[in-house]
This record gives sequence, C-alpha cells and structure tokens, in this order.
Amino acid sequence: MPNARERFGPAPIIAIHILAAIGVIFWISTIVGAFVDGSRPWSVLIVGVILGGAHVLISRFTTLHSPRAIAAMWFVMIGDLLLAIFVNWQAIGLVCFTIVLLGLTRAPSARRWYTAAALKE
Repeated sequence: MPNARERFGPAPIIAIHILAAIGVIFWISTIVGAFVDGSRPWSVLIVGVILGGAHVLISRFTTLHSPRAIAAMWFVMIGDLLLAIFVNWQAIGLVCFTIVLLGLTRAPSARRWYTAAALKE
C-alpha cells in the first residue's frame, strides 16, 4: 500500500492543494454573500468564477505535475493585486495568500514534482 507521500505528493504539493481548495471555498462564500447582501452580486460572480476557477486549475495542473499551475498562481496573484488596488485594500490578504502558494512551489520536492511530467516525455 502506498504511503501518503507516494499517493498525494510531498508536503508542499499537499499544501498547494489545500490552499487551492480554501481559495475555491473563499470565492464560493464571497459570491453567496454578495447575492445575499445585494452588493454588486453580478460583478462579484464574474470575478469569483474567474479567480475561483483559477484555483481549481491550480489544483488540477498540480495533480498533472504541470508547471502551468505556477502560471495559474501568477494569474491569481495579479487578479488579487488588482482587487487590492482598485476595489478593496483588504484584498492584500489574498495577495499574501498567493505569495504563500508561489513560495511552496520553490521547495525542492515541489520543483521535482513539477518537472516529473517533463521527464516522462
């Protein structure tokens, strides 16, 4: 029976999946909250689907050992930064969250994880 590392990946990869899931949950709750409050629900829905969808892609690309996950993280970083600058300064917390995601990709085990697909070809 494979151990957790073989089954799910090294700790930084598991953390990336967990943080991506938290990002999806954050956007779902933000969208629901916007519709309940009536505060620009359609704008929040559009942004939430785009950035929440990017979190789904981060997890999916990570599962596939694809470095496109890192590109998706940068997409989220830019989106969060634009939110912080133009919409609400409190979105800087989202930027920090994304910095953690990007930092996890720099761990040696995560770097090996993302290059594994290229080595198989």
